[in-house]
Amino acid sequence: MNKKALTFLGFMMFVLAALNFLALPKSIFDIGNFYGWTGAQKGNLFSASGIGFILGALVSGYLSESFGKKQIILIGLILSAMGNFLFGYLPCFNFSYLYYFFLIFNFLIGIGNGTLEGLTNALIIHLHPEKKPLYLNLAHAFFAVGAVIGPLIDGYLMDVLNWQWIFYFNGIVSLSLLLLFFSQSCPSFKDEQKIKLGVVANLLRNKAFLLLNLCILLYVGAETGLVSWVVEYLRTNINFRVSQLQSGMLLSYFWIAMLIGRFGYGWWVEKTSPYLALAISSLGGSVCILLFLITKNLTLAIFFIILYGAFLSGMFATIVSLAGHRFPRYIGVVTGVMAGSTGIGSAIFPNIIGRISDVKGLSVGIGTCALYLIGVLSIVLIISKMKNPQKPAIGKIS
Repeated sequence: MNKKALTFLGFMMFVLAALNFLALPKSIFDIGNFYGWTGAQKGNLFSASGIGFILGALVSGYLSESFGKKQIILIGLILSAMGNFLFGYLPCFNFSYLYYFFLIFNFLIGIGNGTLEGLTNALIIHLHPEKKPLYLNLAHAFFAVGAVIGPLIDGYLMDVLNWQWIFYFNGIVSLSLLLLFFSQSCPSFKDEQKIKLGVVANLLRNKAFLLLNLCILLYVGAETGLVSWVVEYLRTNINFRVSQLQSGMLLSYFWIAMLIGRFGYGWWVEKTSPYLALAISSLGGSVCILLFLITKNLTLAIFFIILYGAFLSGMFATIVSLAGHRFPRYIGVVTGVMAGSTGIGSAIFPNIIGRISDVKGLSVGIGTCALYLIGVLSIVLIISKMKNPQKPAIGKIS
């Protein structure tokens, strides 16, 4: 077993996950424009990917217990490659129900992504049990790197070729990682912790835990709501009309702010409090998105996108850490359920925005991100006043 090679491949799988995640937001305007899709139809594509992600994350963990993590990760890479190549090749056909094949193939990409993210996390933990926080943070930093370079690559490919090559490129990356990972021997291990349904049921009856999951849902709505639709907004808004490459660069600015902000957010939380940091971030983010939507100056729009990313940068990790602090005995189950909430949010909110855009316009749809953040603010204020049990009784979550 080559530990360094496996770790590097794990990091590259997070880059691939980011490329897959951002391929549709970068190309949805051109695809929808070509086929004349409504906002609701475009939103359904985001939902298909999100549902696939949830299914992949949930089922892959159980399958890995029987067949091994290497085998299921390879299947995840196969699904990612197959889904991307088929999605990109679909315009070569012209038959009824073509739209439903777009949904199916994007669903496959989602399953592949959910499988890769879930099992690669576990693989890295088992490869580096003594330095889990360090290597997990590095892995997720590589996701951010992929999120920064992905829109730039996508913009270039669309400028020089067409949107199909975004998916061909992601398929090639998936296939390359598949061949490299196949050649590696992988450690045989069993998960140390298994999800207990009784603990999950108790957590889901706990008010604080439900509120924290609602926080995650709304946060994901605020993040994916902008990421999924900002390219279309910038390309169709009469005040901007940016090019393919410019829209990719603007989306990258958001992720650069997210990446840089994560380094300082933890320090800010330590110096103040997680509740205060979340409250300021929610309020600041909601103001930024509204200012972004009303400005007619491209430079100011870029500034508000960057500021929005900075405000959102550490919110996810802070919410998860609050849940871990309240339920330290059940940290594995807590993070698992919250990952499920993340997938649900990414399946629901971009779709909602697409449907609103059909009726009220895209600016109103994206503007709902401010409402999601106000929702987070309200929940944070409620949770901050709730008692935090330090030592819950065994078998009972108070």
